[in-house]
Formats: sequence, C-alpha cells, structure tokens
Amino acid sequence: MARFGNDQTDNGRLDVRTAATTGRVEAYFIPAVTPDEESAASQRLSEGVKLVDFDPKSGVVKIHPINTLATHSGYLGPKYEQVCTLTLETSLLEDYYEDSELESILETLAPGFVKDFAYGLGLLQDCNRLIRLIEANTPCDEIVFADGNSATIDGTKFILGLSRFAAIWSEIGRINDRGNRAAGRVKDVLVHNDLAATLGLSAMEFSLGRHPDSRVIALAADGIEELSEVERDALIGAVASESAAIAASSPQKFQQLKRDIELVSLDRLIEAYADSLGERKTERYWQTFFDDNAFALQQVFGVPMVSVRSGASVGGRGLSGSGDKIADYLFKNSLTNNVALVEIKKPTTQLLDAREYRQGVYGPSKELNGAVTQVLDQAYNLTKSLLGLKESSRQWDLESYAVSCFVVAGRTPSADDPARQKSFELYRANSRSVTIVTYDEILERLRLLRNFLSPVKPLTEED
Repeated sequence: MARFGNDQTDNGRLDVRTAATTGRVEAYFIPAVTPDEESAASQRLSEGVKLVDFDPKSGVVKIHPINTLATHSGYLGPKYEQVCTLTLETSLLEDYYEDSELESILETLAPGFVKDFAYGLGLLQDCNRLIRLIEANTPCDEIVFADGNSATIDGTKFILGLSRFAAIWSEIGRINDRGNRAAGRVKDVLVHNDLAATLGLSAMEFSLGRHPDSRVIALAADGIEELSEVERDALIGAVASESAAIAASSPQKFQQLKRDIELVSLDRLIEAYADSLGERKTERYWQTFFDDNAFALQQVFGVPMVSVRSGASVGGRGLSGSGDKIADYLFKNSLTNNVALVEIKKPTTQLLDAREYRQGVYGPSKELNGAVTQVLDQAYNLTKSLLGLKESSRQWDLESYAVSCFVVAGRTPSADDPARQKSFELYRANSRSVTIVTYDEILERLRLLRNFLSPVKPLTEED
C-alpha cells in the first residue's frame, strides 16, 4: 500500500492509503495533538479514525463524519448519534481516475456538505436537522445520496435523491435570507422608536412581510411566539365568551382588538386574491371566490351595497319554461334598495381585439362586448319582471329605479402599451350604462383600503 500525508490545518492531517491491487482509497484522520493515553479518544485513534472510503471504479464515496473538536467529549468519535455513514452514489464521480487527489474529490461534494476534512466532514450545521429527523424516526445508520429525487427507507439505509437534497438546502438558504431581512426590519424599528422622540419623529411599526416564513421570524424577533393550534382554539374560545365583558371593561382595547382582527382578515383576503390572480383560474372558481368573499366584489361600487344572492334569476322565461336569465350577482343599495347586477368573466378575458382597428386604436373584444350586452339584457328583463320576482321570493325590499350594471373582466392593459390603455379607457368611459372593472383594479382598491386603515404600516410587495 502507498502511504502519504497532507497537512492542511492545525487540527490534523489525512493519512491516505491506496490499495495497489484494487485502487480503493481509504483516508484516516491524524490529529495534530495526540490525545491523553487514558482517554477514549486515544483508544479510537489506536484503532484508526477512518474518515473516507472511495472506490474509483464505481465512483462511490463513503464518508464517516467524525468530531474533530479536541475539547469535545466525543473527540475522534462519530459526529452523529446514530448515522455513521454518508454514501454518495452519483455519476458525477465516475470521471475521476485512480490517481485523483482525495481533496479534489471532496471539493465536488454537493452544497450542504462539509468539504474540509479538518472539520470532520458530514453535513453543514443547518442540515443537521435532517440527520436528527432521520435518527429520531428511523433505525437508519447510513444515508445514501443517489441521483434523482427519491426519498425511501431500505432497512438501515435512508436513500435520498441529490436533487431532493439540493432543493431542501436551497430552501434553507432562502429561509435564512428571509430571516435576516425580517430581523433587520425589527431592529430598524427598535432603533427608530427608541430615538423617535429625540428626533421629532413618529413611532413606527415593523412590517411582518408577506411570506409566511418572514411573518413567523419577524414575530419571533420581536419576542412574540407563535401559538399552537390548541392554544389558538383556546384563545378564540376565551375571546368569544368574554367579548361582552371585555367591551364593557376595556372599550378602547376591545376596539383595537377588533380592528387588528379585521386588518388580519383583510391581509388574508388580499393575499388569497393576489395568489389566485397569478394563476389561470376558471370563471367558476372566481364565482366561488366572490361567494365566499363578497367584500372583495363590493369594491366595484362607489355606494354602500349588500349582496342579495349569486346566480339570481332575473326573468326572461318563455311560455315553454326555457330562456330564464341568470345574473352572476344581484346587489342592492343598503339605503335605497335600488338593485345592481354584476356579470363576471375571467381575469384572462381579453378586453380588446388582438389587432388594431386603426393605427393606435383597438376595438373592444368580442368577449367584452358580449358581457356588456348580456348584463344589459339581464337588467332589461329584471325591470320587467321585478314585481313578480318579489312576489315569488317574498323579498319586498328590492327596487329597480335605475338598475346599475357592472362587468368584472380581464386585466388592465399594461403601461408599456399606452395605445391599448387609451383605447380601453375611451371605450369604458363612454359605456355609460355599464361600469367595467378589471380584476387588478379590485386588488388595488383592497390594497389602498389596507394602507388607509394602517397608514404607518402600508402593505407592500416585499416578501
């Protein structure tokens, strides 16, 4: 066997042994300082502290992570309690020849691995939670990193795809970045508020951020721990049962609590709306969404309106019983009872024709013209049939003095396309009987409302 050493750090060196017949490589850790003769570390050293096995023919590397901290009770012993071997079965190592230096092979290890033998190899500290999870829930003493995206258990081996591991490591890095930003926001507000009076400034509130991870980290940085599900249920029950007493004894605090809850509800609505808007949801999905979140749809009105029902029959039935007109939504003015109809289409509905009608001029699309005509037809039939509908439904607080019509469809043309913006605004401004509102305009109205209700902490696009 060939034997040679390579000093790299003060911790120790590698004793690399290559079998002349098979080319198999074994690397042992030799500490710079010999441990006390009576110590467990001395016994381990006498038996040989193997760190790496490498078979150049198969490209398989077996790493045996060790503790190289001389002051640790487990010095020169396994780094982990149960897992003692990390095996890499990857085609990436098959290109290495028998005479490749071991250090160069270690440098090819995936991100998330310790690549310096002086630190005992293994996984980086943030990945130790992966080790702890496997040790706590399986009998596995070996983790095999193979090509692919799998995650399976085979006896005492936990097989994890390198793609899967890379995704976990990348997300851990993103969480760290979000955590640093969240903690930074809390620190900035702390310094600001401490010196606000001296500088003649108003106090600030830190932004929680929009990403769930960021919100949790920001709260934790401010000393606020997240409650468990059981604790949340208990808190909700206590507030519900004691709400009358709280309102009577502490009216200002009760109003603040109510306001905070309403703001959180509004935040959740904005988040759900924005997420859905970024996906290609169907018209049926949006009907269900507005059924569950009527407040969002109320943003199309400039007067106080309340929902009467969705999928409302507005008349038009012939003698055969067919031809009934169904409006997506029927609203009424809460003060005058005057009714309004809302027809919704998808956010992906094209508002303008794809081709110019004339240079710099685009006509309304077939879908938009159809929706406008449809809601006008519904209003016409409702006006004729309202008395009978009130009689049959026993709902008398509806009036059709001047039926308001609304169409919710599409997305506002981009500012990068001023010709389309101009054509759209010209068309809807002159559509006097029907108000056309885009989906992103509803979202913007919700955000403006949120900012108005909390001017010191506006809702932003940051994560």
